[in-house]
Amino acid sequence: MKIHILGIGGTFMAGIAIIAKQLGHEVSGSDKNLYDPMKTVLENSGIKYVEGYKTNVLDKSFDLIIVGNIMSRGMPIIEKLLRSKLKYISGPQWLYENVLFNKFVIAVSGTHGKTTTSSLVAWILKYAKLNPSYLIGGQPINFNAPAKLTNSKYFVIEADEYDTSFFDKRSKYIHYRPNILIINNIEFDHADIFDDIDSIIKNFHHLIRIIPSNGTIIFNQDDKNINKLIKKGIWSKQKSLTVKRNNTKSDWLLKKDNQKYALIKDNKKALIQTNLIGLHNYKNISLAILAAIEIKIPLSKCINAIKNFNGVKRRMELVGKKDKILIYDDFAHHPTEIESSIKSLKDSYKNKKILSICEIKSNSMISGAHRENLPRALEISNHAILIKSKLSKWTLSSKKIKVYDNYEMVLKYINDNKSKIDIILIMSNKSTKLLRDSINI
Repeated sequence: MKIHILGIGGTFMAGIAIIAKQLGHEVSGSDKNLYDPMKTVLENSGIKYVEGYKTNVLDKSFDLIIVGNIMSRGMPIIEKLLRSKLKYISGPQWLYENVLFNKFVIAVSGTHGKTTTSSLVAWILKYAKLNPSYLIGGQPINFNAPAKLTNSKYFVIEADEYDTSFFDKRSKYIHYRPNILIINNIEFDHADIFDDIDSIIKNFHHLIRIIPSNGTIIFNQDDKNINKLIKKGIWSKQKSLTVKRNNTKSDWLLKKDNQKYALIKDNKKALIQTNLIGLHNYKNISLAILAAIEIKIPLSKCINAIKNFNGVKRRMELVGKKDKILIYDDFAHHPTEIESSIKSLKDSYKNKKILSICEIKSNSMISGAHRENLPRALEISNHAILIKSKLSKWTLSSKKIKVYDNYEMVLKYINDNKSKIDIILIMSNKSTKLLRDSINI
C-alpha cells in the first residue's frame, strides 16, 4: 500500500511512518518544517518527505492519506483532500486498526512526564528481553528511533490527551484501548481545546471507562486532580504511588534516602540509581517500575535497567557548553514543568547561578492561559528571560523576568552577564535549534 502522511515531522507521526514502513508499506510524507531529531530519524529510516504542503502531492496515486492533527480546515491541501476520492484516516485510528488491536498495550498519560516515563517503560521491557514495540513522543537516547514494531505482544505508547485530528476531536488516547494505563499527573493545559480543569478530568474519565476489568491503572496518588478522576468511578485494578509517608492508602512509597530515593512496599525496598535529576523524574521512574512489575518483571531487574537508562533528547538534556557555561535543553512549556526543571538543576548544582530561558510557542502559552503561574515558576531562577511570541497579546509584570521578542536581545543579555551565569536552561515545546545556534553552542 502507498501511504502519504500529512504532518510527518512530528514525533508521533514520524513514529507512525516508521511503523507503517515496517509493516511493508511504501511511505512518504509532507510537513511545513522538519527539524532534528525527527528529520534525521526519517532519513535514516529511508522515508521520503517533502517540505511544505504542496497540493500537487495529492496528484500521485496513493492508497491512503494519514492526517496529523497539525492539519486543519482551510489549508489548501486539506480542502483538496476532501474534494478528492482519496481515502484518509487519523494516525491514532490507523495505529489501532493495524497494530494495537492485537497487542497488550501499556499507555502512559498525564500532563507532564509522558515521554520520559514511556521511554523508561520501553527500556525496562527491552532490558528484560521482552523486546516491546513502542511509539514515543520524543527520541529516547537508548533507542535509535521513537518507534519500533516487533513480534512482542507488548506495545508501549505515549498517550496524549490532545485531539486526534480536524475530523476527530476525541483525545488520541481513546483510540489505544490500553491494558495498563499510567497517569502521571493532571493539570490544566491545552487551553485551545479544553475549557478548564474539570473538562480535562472528564476527558480522562472517558479513557478510564475503556480500561478492562483485568487491566490496571497506575497513578500518582498525591495528585488532587487524579483523585477527583478516580472518584468518578473505576472498574479496573489499581496501583498507586505516594511520596507522603502518612499516606497509608497508597501501594508504594517513594522515600528520600540521603541524596537518592528508594521505592518501598511492605518489606521490599529498592534504591533507585539514575542519571536523571529531579523529584519529578524519580516519580516517572517509580511509575514505570510499577507498570513493569505488573507484567511480572522482577523489581531487581527494573532497578538494574534504570541504572542503564540514558534519558530522552530535549528532556533536561545537556547539549553543550559556552565559555564554561553549561547549556541544558528541556521540553518544558507548562509552569509546573518549568518550575520542576529549574528546581532539579538547583538541587543538582548547588550554588550555581542559572539563567532560565522560556520561549513561548504552545497554544496555551500564546493564549495567556498560564500567565498568572508562569512568573512564579521562572522567578526561582537566578536570571530569567521570557521570549514572547508575536502572536501573544498578554503582558507579564515581573521585575525579575526579562521579556524579549528576538534572539539578538537574548544573546546580548548573555554576553553582558556571562560572568554571573553558570548554567543556561532553554525551555520550549518546539525546536530550540535556532535559539541554541544564536547562543553559539
